[in-house]
Amino acid sequence: MIMVTAAEQDEARRWLARRGHPAGRPTPLVAVLIGTRQAFRGRGMVRYFVYVLLACGAGAGYASLFGSGGTQSWPVYFFVFAMSLSSWDTVRLRERDFQDDVAAPHPPDPWWRVLGGWYLASLVLVFGGGVALAGAIYFGTPARTYAVSWLVLLTLSAVVVGWVLIGLLRRPLLAEDTASLAVARALRAEALYAASPAMVVVPLVLDFLLHRVPPGFTPWLGAYFAAGVLLQIIGYAVHWSRHRTLPPGHYGTLPVPDPGTPVDWSPPKEA
Repeated sequence: MIMVTAAEQDEARRWLARRGHPAGRPTPLVAVLIGTRQAFRGRGMVRYFVYVLLACGAGAGYASLFGSGGTQSWPVYFFVFAMSLSSWDTVRLRERDFQDDVAAPHPPDPWWRVLGGWYLASLVLVFGGGVALAGAIYFGTPARTYAVSWLVLLTLSAVVVGWVLIGLLRRPLLAEDTASLAVARALRAEALYAASPAMVVVPLVLDFLLHRVPPGFTPWLGAYFAAGVLLQIIGYAVHWSRHRTLPPGHYGTLPVPDPGTPVDWSPPKEA
């Protein structure tokens, strides 16, 4: 039996209403699917702090390894790692709570259809372009420590993004009818951005602010940053437009209109 909390019910009502299907009481499966978005509540918050502590320890080791010559954006990278991994881990655990109650889960959709061309393009640009820039910095400037330190961060980012994407794309869709399948697909498209390639380029802003970008590479890194963010914005817009409206289906009971407070409009009685 699927157990749904009041917070998950409220989240499901708001989410469905934004997509044209207001429901007074969403079906249990739809409500619990949408409720998995509440990654940083309850036990999810506890796991988040555990990941943050682990990231702080790993970040301290990284800083001691490369010292002042490395990229100064490393704290943002490790914070992003903690956010991504804790969010995905919490969703995975919540799905495990009710997956046995779904009689026949839908097999996962093909990975290229889930990711889409814009997301794939951003992956290639962020990681392929990042490695190329790190190599150019290493062989073309004296800032070799910076290049190696950033290459290490790119490698760690690839591991985190790959871990989340593989787990996300391999898991079956926990759905049993048209409505729950549409919800599961829309939520999977949202969950892609827990492993957003844009989060690999955004931390570089700190290097720009602290003037730690290697000489001669400010325009190159600036273009790399802008292109990575732009591709992700376009990809998110495409995913949003694809799942902005849900197909007809039984998402829950219809909301009961509020009758309001009755008002007595009769003229006042004379004393």
